[in-house]
Amino acid sequence: MTNLRAIAVVVSSAALLTYSPSVRAQDTTPVFQVVQTPNPDRFLFNDLLAVSASSPTDIWAVGYTAIHYDGTSWTGFPVPGVGDTGDKLWGVATISPTDAWAVGSFRTSQTTTGNIQHWNGTQWSIAQSSAEDAGEILGSIAAISADDIWVGSCIPADFEHFDGTQWTFFYAGGTGSPVGESCVQSISALSTNDVWAAGWINYSGNTSSTQIQHWDGTQWTAMQSPNVGTGSNQLYGIVALADDNVWAVGDSVAPDTGIEHPNRTLIEHWDGTSWAVVPSPNVEYNNLVRDNVLQGIVAVSANDLWAFGYFAANPSGESGDEFSLVLHWNGTSWSVVPSPNPSGDPTLVNDPLYAGVYTSGSLWLVGSEATTPANLPDGPADATLVLLHSTGQ
Repeated sequence: MTNLRAIAVVVSSAALLTYSPSVRAQDTTPVFQVVQTPNPDRFLFNDLLAVSASSPTDIWAVGYTAIHYDGTSWTGFPVPGVGDTGDKLWGVATISPTDAWAVGSFRTSQTTTGNIQHWNGTQWSIAQSSAEDAGEILGSIAAISADDIWVGSCIPADFEHFDGTQWTFFYAGGTGSPVGESCVQSISALSTNDVWAAGWINYSGNTSSTQIQHWDGTQWTAMQSPNVGTGSNQLYGIVALADDNVWAVGDSVAPDTGIEHPNRTLIEHWDGTSWAVVPSPNVEYNNLVRDNVLQGIVAVSANDLWAFGYFAANPSGESGDEFSLVLHWNGTSWSVVPSPNPSGDPTLVNDPLYAGVYTSGSLWLVGSEATTPANLPDGPADATLVLLHSTGQ
C-alpha cells in the first residue's frame, strides 16, 4: 500500500536551482521543547500523524493511537480498531471538547476501507460515512463548523462532506475521479465557499505530480500547480490564510535513472492568481545532500509560518534514520530552525514530524520517536513525539 506520509522518491540538478542553498545540520539550541506524552500501545507503534485544537485546553493528536491535551497534560484514549496492525488515523478535526472527528483507514482481511471516528466528549466511536468510500483511505479532514466538515481520500483522491446529519460523496475536480493513483493529503478551509486541498496524482508509471483542488461552494476544481524538474512531486500539507494567500508544502525528486537523487523540500504559494514555487532550504548531513521532506505547514500569521517534516541521515533513506526538520517563514524567506531529536541513541534516530497546530501562543508539532523498549528488544518501536514552541503571540 502507498505510504501516505512519505512516499519513497528521489531531484535533478535542474531542480536544485529552484531552491535555496543547503545548510548543514548543526548542534544548536532548538526553539522547540519535547513534551512528555503517553504511549497507549506499549508493544507496537504510537506514531502521531495529525493534530487539531479547538482551544489551548482541547487538543487531539492521533495516528496509530490517540492522545488528548487538557491544558495541563496529555492522556491516551482508546479508539475502536486503532492500534491493531494496519489500523491508523490520518487526520483529526477538533470542534469542541464534546465534538471531534478523526479519519483514517482500517484493514479487514486484505481490503482497506475508509474509517471515520467521532468523539462525543466521553468516547470515540465509528461513524457511518457515505457508501462510496469503500476501498478508500481517508487521509485528511477540515471542519468549518459542526455541520460543515470536509474529508479527503487517497487512492483515488475524492471528498466526503458532513452537513451535520449525513456524509455525502464528491468527486475531485467536480467532474469525476481522475485516472491513475491520486491522493488528497491535506485540507484547509477558509469558509463554506472557500476550501483548499493538496496532494498528488500519478497518471502512469512511478512519476507523480502536485495536485491542488479548490471548493467554491458548488464544486471542486483542479488548480494548475507547478512541478520542479521532470521527476516526482508531491504535496503533503496546505494552509489557507486568505483567498490570495495559500501555502502548500511537500517534496520533489528526480526521475529514477539508477543514480540516487535525494528528495528536496518543495514549497508553493498562491497569490490569488497563480501558484508558484518559493525557494526553500535543505539540510545536509555529514557534508552530503540527503533526503528532505516537508509533511505539513502551520500559520501563526501571514509573516510567521512553520513547515516541518524530516531529513535523512542515511543516503539511501532505507535505514529509517530520520531527523526532525523545521523551516520558518518570516515574511521574506524560509530558513531552517533547530529542532530536537530526543533519542538517546545516535544510531537509532527516527524522529519525523507529521502535523502541527497553533493555538493562543502555543505551536505544537507531532510525530514519532524511535525507541527500543525493554519489552521489544529485537527491534525499535515508535513512541509519540510532541514538540512545543511558545511564540509569545
